[in-house]
Amino acid sequence: MIDINSSLLLQLINFVFLFIVLHFILFKPIRGVMQEREQGIGSALSDAKIAQERMRGLLEQYNTLLAEAKQKATNAYGIRYQQGLDAQRDMISAERAKAGEMLDKARAEVSAASAAARGELKKEAERLSQDITAKLLGRSV
Repeated sequence: MIDINSSLLLQLINFVFLFIVLHFILFKPIRGVMQEREQGIGSALSDAKIAQERMRGLLEQYNTLLAEAKQKATNAYGIRYQQGLDAQRDMISAERAKAGEMLDKARAEVSAASAAARGELKKEAERLSQDITAKLLGRSV
């Protein structure tokens, strides 16, 4: 059992004194450090939120610019593709025209050669007919 005597009073005074000393030496600095830490964490969180919002805005801006670039690339591709098709059509039509000219030239040459050959054959046929007539009649015609 606990005796209530003068030592209890001394222990109580000792406890209060120790509590006051510890309050100024230990508890108060620890509370200060804890408050500084909370403030640091709070400012770091607010900085992180600000950075996150900034990054979100930059990401949206990036996505917008990327979409615009894709659209421009698609448009440019379409234009270049159409220009290529037009150039291809022009080249094909030019080559067809060239081939048509060459065919017409070849037909004209064949026609001229055919006419010349007919003329020579006609002359040869007349000469042969005169020779045959001359041999059959025995005299020149």
